[in-house]
Amino acid sequence: NAPVNQALCAALCAVRQLPISGVLQGEVQRTLMGFPDHVERHITLQALDRIRLTRNTARYAPALDLARQAKHRLFLLRRAREVVRQAAAVRGSERFAREYALASAGFDLPELPAMSGPCAVAMVRDEADVIERSVRHLADQGIPHIVVVDNGSKDATPDILRRLAGEIPGLVVGADREPAYVQSAKMTRLADLASAAGATWVVPFDADELWFGAEGTLAEALAAADAPVLRAVMHNAFPAADGSGPLLDTTAHFNVKVAFRPRSGAVVEMGNHEVLRPGARADGLRILHLPWRSFEQFARKSRTGAQAIALADTPEDKAYHWRRLGALDDDALRAAWEALLAGQPLTDAAWYPRGTLRPLRSDTPTRWDEV
Repeated sequence: NAPVNQALCAALCAVRQLPISGVLQGEVQRTLMGFPDHVERHITLQALDRIRLTRNTARYAPALDLARQAKHRLFLLRRAREVVRQAAAVRGSERFAREYALASAGFDLPELPAMSGPCAVAMVRDEADVIERSVRHLADQGIPHIVVVDNGSKDATPDILRRLAGEIPGLVVGADREPAYVQSAKMTRLADLASAAGATWVVPFDADELWFGAEGTLAEALAAADAPVLRAVMHNAFPAADGSGPLLDTTAHFNVKVAFRPRSGAVVEMGNHEVLRPGARADGLRILHLPWRSFEQFARKSRTGAQAIALADTPEDKAYHWRRLGALDDDALRAAWEALLAGQPLTDAAWYPRGTLRPLRSDTPTRWDEV
């Protein structure tokens, strides 16, 4: 049993070098005292994997449990370092630095007040039919700070936001004068501003989204979270062909969105689907998403989206739905809309029915179980 003794002893010595609690440090020290003449030895994770216990498994169970904890902690630390490296590489890249500068210069935003809770951030354009509902919903969900910049809307969106800023405490409204679709840089800049103001969580949202806690309100879900990044599972809703009201897709969308605790150097990825920030990910949030509401909105968003990604020289693998829909002529767009209403899969649209559709209540739900 000498090799097993040596390997487990070395693993425990490695545990002591990790940032673990005092209670676990005490357990490690007490366990080490059971190993005669223990010395500091280096052990790799590969060597630990090769350990095979004999008939004395029970005798070594406490040490093995601690060794497994060490292995998992080392894995998490290595993964965290890699995410930090990726975020630093993105921020240090010429492209992102240029886009971040464009975003910063394009924002006309008042200085944010000191924050002491979660902050929801968004950039919006031509969302007059949904923006009031989404902002009021966030406030009703217990979010005390909301920051929205308008990206050159041609409809009533700016007027609605200005009115809401006078009615909803904690809502800050600004302008986004940069027309290019540099969404990751813009959302990262908004997250940086919220973080600098003291926000405890950042919730990157779109105007056509209603956020909930999986249980309880959004604010309650954030407050109860142990993980610094929470995933939001999305369910889409689509117009009914007969105009009777939206239909909920009971199958979740294949992609999620995220909310996260601020951290210096974090990068919000395009679409708000992920954040380059170390820490565990956990489920706990839900989104009701209404991407398409009318043919006019479907066509307008497709055209303006295509124009914005062209200005930004967006890579081919990003925002593909705007690129493909924006290339369609009026007749083809109308045909695509009719296909959506018929419940047909329309991969070019990104958002299309994937499962069984059922009627959705007309008022705004306050809890996810009401959806």
